[in-house]
Amino acid sequence: MKSNIEETRQKCVLLKSFPKFQQIENVIDRICHTNNDGIQISVLGKLEGINLDTHPAVSWNELKNHCEDELILTSNSGMVSNPEIGAFFIVGFLAPIFLQEINGKKIGSMSTGLYGILRGLGIDQDRVTACSKSLSSGNYLLIVRGSRDEIMKLEDNIKELD
Repeated sequence: MKSNIEETRQKCVLLKSFPKFQQIENVIDRICHTNNDGIQISVLGKLEGINLDTHPAVSWNELKNHCEDELILTSNSGMVSNPEIGAFFIVGFLAPIFLQEINGKKIGSMSTGLYGILRGLGIDQDRVTACSKSLSSGNYLLIVRGSRDEIMKLEDNIKELD
């Protein structure tokens, strides 16, 4: 039996924190207007004042619809409540991982859930810790996965927006 060898492009991850959601919208808009078919995007943000044990606020549904319709992110989305961060939303390619349940508890709601998922993407420990603190303080996280070339071009585009 012959084996087929498939050449795969090594994936890289860009993790960046933004204080305003509008900044993430601008980055996603740039990604959508370039030829980056292999790019995957996720956005995380803290949900102030939403208690996940009660009925979610209308603002969550509006945000979810905005991310799906306007930002053209995948329909994967959800909310989790993490002991260190509080309630936060996740949209995009990482949502199924954050929302996956182990023994009835979502991975994203576990105290080490965010840390483990981001470390599993190959992000170094110090960067994960800094971004976790940033998310906890109310900033938004943009996580983009793509080829090395795509991520390098995107980093240059983001610098132009700063």
